[in-house]
Amino acid sequence: MFPIHNTFPRELAVIGRLLVDYGELELDLMNCVQVARSFDLNGTLKAMFRVRGETNRIDIADGLARAAYVTVNLPAEFDSMIAAIRHCLRIRNKYAHAYWHDPNMGRDLCYVSLEELAKENDPVRDLAALTFFFIDEPLLLKQEQFFEYTRALINYVNQQGRYNSGALTQQIFPLPAVVAPPPYFVRST
Repeated sequence: MFPIHNTFPRELAVIGRLLVDYGELELDLMNCVQVARSFDLNGTLKAMFRVRGETNRIDIADGLARAAYVTVNLPAEFDSMIAAIRHCLRIRNKYAHAYWHDPNMGRDLCYVSLEELAKENDPVRDLAALTFFFIDEPLLLKQEQFFEYTRALINYVNQQGRYNSGALTQQIFPLPAVVAPPPYFVRST
């Protein structure tokens, strides 16, 4: 195990859960889409998961299900769901593609993005130009709460769509209380 795990075990445990839970959100989204497509699991799964890239999967899910959820009078909820999962994806990507750093010897956890530096037009002569994105456990827990909200919202849209179309006789999942999208970092330098 790398030393940073010993220095920030709680923070890295939450990051690990976020990385794993994002896959669960994609599965929930696929289920929500296949329900809107008359339970076409095969077509939905293959359309969404034959392509590489999480952004592509969200775009495909949006294209496959939007009209169905508009038809059952859930356009705002569907929009909120797509926006929420896109925010979760951005959080996931920041951690999945991060290089971890501890500039203050155990007091601050941060990540850097070499991809950011690589996009600069100027020649890279050292890594001093990197931006450090600082995170802490309270922020990570807010991000985890947002992932949980997103999952509840996906389940709501799925079930409410079925209820509005007459396929269900009772509402199963309540509309979750809105959780504001959390920031991606506490501060940057």
